[in-house]
Amino acid sequence: MAVPVLMVVQNQGVPPDVRICEFGRTLAGAGYQVDVIAPRRSGQLAEETVAGMRVHRFAEPPEGRGALGYAREIGASLWHVWGTRRRLPRSPQVIVHFANPPDVLWLPFVRELGTAVMVYDQHDLAPELYLAKGGRPGSVLHRALLGLERLAYAVADLVIVPNGSYRRVALERGRMTAERVHIVRNAPDESVWTPVAPDPALRQGVDTVLCYMGSVGAQDGVDQLLRALARARARTPYRRYRCIIAGDGDALPDARLLAAELGVADCVDFRGWIADQDQLRRLVAAAHIAVEPCPSNAFNDASTMVKLMNYLALGRPIVAFDLPEHRVTTGEAALLVEPDLGTDGLGDAIAALAEDDVGRTRLEAAAQVRLARAGLTVGDARRSLLQAYAHARAIGVKKGYLW
Repeated sequence: MAVPVLMVVQNQGVPPDVRICEFGRTLAGAGYQVDVIAPRRSGQLAEETVAGMRVHRFAEPPEGRGALGYAREIGASLWHVWGTRRRLPRSPQVIVHFANPPDVLWLPFVRELGTAVMVYDQHDLAPELYLAKGGRPGSVLHRALLGLERLAYAVADLVIVPNGSYRRVALERGRMTAERVHIVRNAPDESVWTPVAPDPALRQGVDTVLCYMGSVGAQDGVDQLLRALARARARTPYRRYRCIIAGDGDALPDARLLAAELGVADCVDFRGWIADQDQLRRLVAAAHIAVEPCPSNAFNDASTMVKLMNYLALGRPIVAFDLPEHRVTTGEAALLVEPDLGTDGLGDAIAALAEDDVGRTRLEAAAQVRLARAGLTVGDARRSLLQAYAHARAIGVKKGYLW
């Protein structure tokens, strides 16, 4: 019989959540029966089949502002997830795969904790993310997030994490045993993220095109990129720069204002969120330099940034701060800047690489082979996921499942 898998995600929809989509596609292709509960975004159907997954979408509540607003948003989402679950066929022999944030998506399945195999897919370190967004260490909310994370670990039969840093948190803070924590990395979809020739129309005849793709939140460092761009222009006033920023988030309005204050608005192209992956690929491919400007903090130091993987897949020269997981991802395929040098150091690195044709060519060559050599391809990720699910099935057998 096909093993039933019920995946649930709250903070992004499907297919926008690339990790959940890839997991669901891989599991469906391996013969699992995959259902996904996810929020319904504008233009999406309430029910449809996507890449072999049956997607069941619930009404997405308005985005909450502040702690109380966020709590109301999560509460409404949990209610909708519970209601969606009630409408689906119920089987005690099921793998429930809940992805954070938030760390409470197991609550609608509390009655199934004793029978279902619970898989905690930890996308983010919520306590560290809270601090990165300006939260206060030791505050009531910080302690609450740590407590909710502990509960997620406690109800999980096994945990899936994206890298070694998150694994250490699961072992130390979550007190998980080593065999119950599986690393499954994010990897670029090879059907999309393959090199293409730069589009001259996107380069617009300038000397250097910079590109950033991803969220524009307080922790993402887009403000650092804008300050670095201003520094690079000051260092090389004879060069014409263009900076393409493809992304959206709560820090985007402030980023637009900052660009104007710094005098770089004339060369910054804010594209907003781009769902079309082919269009996004063409924007990144047009860049002479791809930038990951997130600063050093407990969250960024421990996280693997998907944009870096996509930059590598397209063979783009990368400039980023020298953070622990950046080193793991990029190896020798990036120009890494000491975090203590700040935006001046980032800007100096951009200016230097813009002038160094040989250096960019060397980084391009290193990027083109980095994913395969470091075991960071989508094939590697799929094998790791299926190994984790083989473990989940073994847990089900111990519970008496006829798998």
